[in-house]
Amino acid sequence: MTNKVMVIQDLQNKTFDSEAFTSSRSLVVEHCTTQSGALSAFQKNRYRCVVVSIDMENEDPLAIIGALRNIETALGLSPTQILVASRLRQLTQSEIRKFNIGGQIRSHRMS
Repeated sequence: MTNKVMVIQDLQNKTFDSEAFTSSRSLVVEHCTTQSGALSAFQKNRYRCVVVSIDMENEDPLAIIGALRNIETALGLSPTQILVASRLRQLTQSEIRKFNIGGQIRSHRMS
């Protein structure tokens, strides 16, 4: 299994501290700030998990997650663990099931 994690979040609105999350887990972080960048990276690499900020202002995080799941389906890949990070918003149980979300992170927030 790869030791890479993709973190998708706005540069100006960071809700997830990737260093705090990955430092004790020996994970290598790849940052993406746009859907196009995330999809391009996802098609080329395998990740242990993907963390998506639900607080993104310039992109639709659920659309990104849906597009990632579509790539997995098209390539015949097993689902990647996808986690969401947010300061305020919590996904509904329906959204969690629909997008096969593994969990919601609130403890690795930026202040």
